[in-house]
Amino acid sequence: MSRFGISFTADPVVRDLARLSSVLDTIANAERKGDLSSSFFGGKFNAYMDLSETEKEYILHADIPGVKKDEIDISIKENVLTISGERTANKEIKDDQRHLVERAYGKFSRSLRLPNDANADKAVASFGSGVLQLVFPKKPMDDGVKKISVL
Repeated sequence: MSRFGISFTADPVVRDLARLSSVLDTIANAERKGDLSSSFFGGKFNAYMDLSETEKEYILHADIPGVKKDEIDISIKENVLTISGERTANKEIKDDQRHLVERAYGKFSRSLRLPNDANADKAVASFGSGVLQLVFPKKPMDDGVKKISVL
């Protein structure tokens, strides 16, 4: 309790003002740093993916609008596919007054384990209209039984 008899942790108005002050400090610091990837300026960008299967292949679609083709990194290690890159904000506008910010910016990385019969060595990637498509042909399934000939 303060000398005025107010408990700062119990008084809801004071507590809300303290939270508001903290949020405003965070926004001001992010704006000074030009950090448009913070949750107050565009949030965190993420690639949304769909993986489908046909009789002969797996098809992955990843929505990554605003990312240039040469800024997309696709790798596979131990049958785990990783797609990463960065969507950068337009920093040319300096004196605008923002009324609504919904578009997200920043680095992204998505990983998923490929099915065992996906042939990563023969994968084909294409990119257009903000959508990355990866096609993985299926490998012939091995029944797991090895035959050994008697000499």
